[in-house]
Amino acid sequence: MLGKQLKMLRDLKKKNQQEVCSALNIEQSTLANYENDKRIPKLDILIKLAEYYNVSVDCLLGLKKVNSTGSCDDYFYEEGLTNWNIRKKAEELELSYNEVLSRTGISKDRFDLLWFGNMQPFAEELIRFSEVLNVSIDYLLDNSRRERMTADEELILLYYKKNTSEIMDLLHSFCSLGKKDRTIVLGKCFELEQDSSSVAADNMLKEAK
Repeated sequence: MLGKQLKMLRDLKKKNQQEVCSALNIEQSTLANYENDKRIPKLDILIKLAEYYNVSVDCLLGLKKVNSTGSCDDYFYEEGLTNWNIRKKAEELELSYNEVLSRTGISKDRFDLLWFGNMQPFAEELIRFSEVLNVSIDYLLDNSRRERMTADEELILLYYKKNTSEIMDLLHSFCSLGKKDRTIVLGKCFELEQDSSSVAADNMLKEAK
Protein backbone atom coordinates (compact mmCIF):
# COMPACT_ATOMS: atom_id res chain seq x y z
CA MET A 1 0.00 0.00 0.00
CA LEU A 2 2.75 2.50 0.93
CA GLY A 3 4.63 1.86 -2.31
CA LYS A 4 1.52 2.51 -4.40
CA GLN A 5 0.84 5.74 -2.52
CA LEU A 6 4.40 6.96 -3.06
CA LYS A 7 4.29 6.20 -6.78
CA MET A 8 0.93 7.93 -7.16
CA LEU A 9 2.04 11.06 -5.29
CA ARG A 10 5.29 11.32 -7.27
CA ASP A 11 3.34 10.94 -10.50
CA LEU A 12 0.87 13.66 -9.46
CA LYS A 13 3.78 15.94 -8.60
CA LYS A 14 5.31 15.17 -12.04
CA LYS A 15 8.68 14.24 -10.57
CA ASN A 16 11.06 11.41 -11.40
CA GLN A 17 12.77 9.37 -8.71
CA GLN A 18 16.05 11.25 -8.99
CA GLU A 19 14.36 14.61 -8.41
CA VAL A 20 12.65 13.32 -5.28
CA CYS A 21 15.88 11.77 -4.02
CA SER A 22 17.82 15.00 -4.56
CA ALA A 23 15.22 16.97 -2.62
CA LEU A 24 15.18 14.50 0.27
CA ASN A 25 18.89 13.58 0.15
CA ILE A 26 18.33 9.83 -0.17
CA GLU A 27 19.61 7.22 -2.63
CA GLN A 28 17.52 6.45 -5.71
CA SER A 29 17.75 2.72 -4.98
CA THR A 30 16.31 3.41 -1.52
CA LEU A 31 13.30 5.23 -2.95
CA ALA A 32 12.81 2.49 -5.53
CA ASN A 33 12.68 -0.07 -2.71
CA TYR A 34 10.10 2.05 -0.89
CA GLU A 35 7.94 2.34 -4.01
CA ASN A 36 8.18 -1.40 -4.68
CA ASP A 37 7.30 -2.23 -1.06
CA LYS A 38 10.67 -3.91 -0.52
CA ARG A 39 11.62 -1.61 2.34
CA ILE A 40 9.68 0.49 4.86
CA PRO A 41 10.96 4.02 5.52
CA LYS A 42 12.00 4.99 9.01
CA LEU A 43 9.84 7.56 10.79
CA ASP A 44 12.09 10.53 9.95
CA ILE A 45 11.99 9.61 6.24
CA LEU A 46 8.22 9.14 6.37
CA ILE A 47 7.88 12.65 7.76
CA LYS A 48 10.15 14.05 5.04
CA LEU A 49 8.13 12.28 2.34
CA ALA A 50 4.85 13.55 3.79
CA GLU A 51 6.17 17.12 3.89
CA TYR A 52 7.53 16.86 0.35
CA TYR A 53 4.20 15.63 -1.06
CA ASN A 54 2.19 17.94 1.24
CA VAL A 55 0.11 15.14 2.75
CA SER A 56 -0.15 13.62 6.22
CA VAL A 57 1.78 10.52 7.27
CA ASP A 58 -1.61 8.83 7.65
CA CYS A 59 -2.23 9.44 3.93
CA LEU A 60 1.11 7.87 3.04
CA LEU A 61 0.28 4.79 5.09
CA GLY A 62 -3.21 4.52 3.61
CA LEU A 63 -4.90 5.19 6.96
CA LYS A 64 -6.64 8.26 5.57
CA LYS A 65 -7.85 9.11 2.07
CA VAL A 66 -5.69 11.47 0.04
CA ASN A 67 -7.47 14.82 -0.47
CA SER A 68 -10.51 13.59 1.47
CA THR A 69 -12.88 16.29 2.70
CA GLY A 70 -15.55 14.05 4.17
CA SER A 71 -18.10 15.65 1.81
CA CYS A 72 -20.47 13.86 -0.53
CA ASP A 73 -18.13 14.52 -3.47
CA ASP A 74 -15.77 11.82 -2.24
CA TYR A 75 -18.39 9.78 -0.34
CA PHE A 76 -17.73 6.73 -2.52
CA TYR A 77 -13.93 6.77 -2.28
CA GLU A 78 -11.82 4.41 -0.22
CA GLU A 79 -8.22 5.30 -1.04
CA GLY A 80 -8.24 8.29 -3.38
CA LEU A 81 -6.37 6.47 -6.16
CA THR A 82 -8.93 7.09 -8.87
CA ASN A 83 -6.90 9.70 -10.79
CA TRP A 84 -3.95 7.32 -10.92
CA ASN A 85 -6.10 4.46 -12.24
CA ILE A 86 -7.72 6.66 -14.90
CA ARG A 87 -4.37 7.78 -16.28
CA LYS A 88 -2.77 4.34 -16.13
CA LYS A 89 -5.72 2.74 -17.93
CA ALA A 90 -5.62 5.45 -20.60
CA GLU A 91 -1.91 4.72 -21.09
CA GLU A 92 -2.64 0.99 -21.46
CA LEU A 93 -5.23 1.77 -24.14
CA GLU A 94 -2.81 4.24 -25.77
CA LEU A 95 -5.34 7.03 -25.40
CA SER A 96 -3.83 10.52 -25.22
CA TYR A 97 -4.84 13.33 -22.90
CA ASN A 98 -6.69 15.07 -25.76
CA GLU A 99 -8.55 11.90 -26.79
CA VAL A 100 -9.83 11.22 -23.26
CA LEU A 101 -10.71 14.91 -22.81
CA SER A 102 -12.71 14.93 -26.04
CA ARG A 103 -14.52 11.63 -25.43
CA THR A 104 -15.55 12.38 -21.84
CA GLY A 105 -16.94 15.80 -22.72
CA ILE A 106 -15.65 17.23 -19.42
CA SER A 107 -14.59 20.90 -19.50
CA LYS A 108 -10.83 21.37 -19.91
CA ASP A 109 -10.34 23.25 -16.62
CA ARG A 110 -12.17 20.55 -14.68
CA PHE A 111 -10.48 17.75 -16.64
CA ASP A 112 -7.02 19.16 -15.85
CA LEU A 113 -7.82 19.01 -12.13
CA LEU A 114 -8.72 15.33 -12.52
CA TRP A 115 -5.87 14.41 -14.88
CA PHE A 116 -2.96 16.39 -13.45
CA GLY A 117 -4.14 17.20 -9.95
CA ASN A 118 -5.66 15.20 -7.13
CA MET A 119 -9.30 16.28 -7.41
CA GLN A 120 -11.60 13.28 -7.23
CA PRO A 121 -14.21 12.88 -10.00
CA PHE A 122 -17.92 13.21 -9.27
CA ALA A 123 -20.31 10.33 -9.90
CA GLU A 124 -21.26 11.66 -13.35
CA GLU A 125 -17.59 11.97 -14.33
CA LEU A 126 -16.89 8.44 -13.10
CA ILE A 127 -19.62 7.16 -15.41
CA ARG A 128 -18.07 9.00 -18.35
CA PHE A 129 -14.55 7.73 -17.62
CA SER A 130 -15.89 4.21 -17.17
CA GLU A 131 -17.48 4.32 -20.63
CA VAL A 132 -14.47 5.87 -22.40
CA LEU A 133 -11.96 3.49 -20.78
CA ASN A 134 -14.35 0.50 -20.94
CA VAL A 135 -13.72 -0.52 -17.34
CA SER A 136 -15.89 -0.96 -14.26
CA ILE A 137 -16.36 1.93 -11.86
CA ASP A 138 -15.07 -0.35 -9.08
CA TYR A 139 -11.81 -0.67 -11.01
CA LEU A 140 -11.45 3.12 -11.26
CA LEU A 141 -12.19 3.47 -7.55
CA ASP A 142 -9.53 0.84 -6.81
CA ASN A 143 -12.14 -1.24 -4.97
CA SER A 144 -11.59 -4.17 -7.33
CA ARG A 145 -9.17 -5.35 -10.00
CA ARG A 146 -12.21 -6.41 -12.05
CA GLU A 147 -12.01 -4.38 -15.24
CA ARG A 148 -15.08 -5.47 -17.19
CA MET A 149 -18.42 -3.84 -16.45
CA THR A 150 -21.12 -6.04 -14.99
CA ALA A 151 -24.61 -6.26 -16.50
CA ASP A 152 -25.86 -3.97 -13.71
CA GLU A 153 -23.22 -1.36 -14.51
CA GLU A 154 -24.05 -1.50 -18.21
CA LEU A 155 -27.70 -0.98 -17.27
CA ILE A 156 -26.77 2.05 -15.14
CA LEU A 157 -24.81 3.47 -18.08
CA LEU A 158 -27.81 2.95 -20.34
CA TYR A 159 -30.14 4.70 -17.87
CA TYR A 160 -27.64 7.54 -17.53
CA LYS A 161 -27.52 8.11 -21.28
CA LYS A 162 -31.32 8.14 -21.57
CA ASN A 163 -32.15 10.08 -18.40
CA THR A 164 -29.03 12.10 -17.58
CA SER A 165 -30.74 15.08 -15.93
CA GLU A 166 -33.05 12.91 -13.80
CA ILE A 167 -30.19 10.72 -12.59
CA MET A 168 -28.03 13.74 -11.74
CA ASP A 169 -30.96 15.33 -9.87
CA LEU A 170 -31.24 12.10 -7.88
CA LEU A 171 -27.52 12.11 -7.09
CA HIS A 172 -27.58 15.77 -6.04
CA SER A 173 -30.56 15.07 -3.78
CA PHE A 174 -28.65 12.19 -2.22
CA CYS A 175 -25.61 14.43 -1.71
CA SER A 176 -27.72 17.08 0.02
CA LEU A 177 -28.60 14.61 2.78
CA GLY A 178 -26.66 14.33 6.02
CA LYS A 179 -24.31 11.38 6.55
CA LYS A 180 -26.84 9.54 8.74
CA ASP A 181 -29.65 9.92 6.20
CA ARG A 182 -27.35 8.85 3.33
CA THR A 183 -26.51 5.68 5.27
CA ILE A 184 -30.22 4.98 5.82
CA VAL A 185 -30.97 5.45 2.10
CA LEU A 186 -28.14 3.12 1.09
CA GLY A 187 -29.35 0.55 3.62
CA LYS A 188 -32.85 0.67 2.12
CA CYS A 189 -31.37 0.27 -1.37
CA PHE A 190 -29.53 -2.87 -0.25
CA GLU A 191 -32.76 -4.21 1.27
CA LEU A 192 -34.65 -3.60 -1.98
CA GLU A 193 -31.84 -5.26 -3.93
CA GLN A 194 -32.03 -8.35 -1.70
CA ASP A 195 -35.84 -8.45 -1.95
CA SER A 196 -35.59 -8.20 -5.73
CA SER A 197 -33.07 -11.06 -5.81
CA SER A 198 -35.35 -13.19 -3.63
CA VAL A 199 -38.33 -12.57 -5.92
CA ALA A 200 -36.26 -13.44 -8.97
CA ALA A 201 -35.08 -16.66 -7.28
CA ASP A 202 -38.69 -17.60 -6.38
CA ASN A 203 -39.78 -17.05 -9.95
CA MET A 204 -36.97 -19.25 -11.22
CA LEU A 205 -38.05 -22.03 -8.83
CA LYS A 206 -41.66 -21.75 -9.98
CA GLU A 207 -40.60 -21.96 -13.62
CA ALA A 208 -38.45 -24.99 -12.85
CA LYS A 209 -41.46 -26.78 -11.34
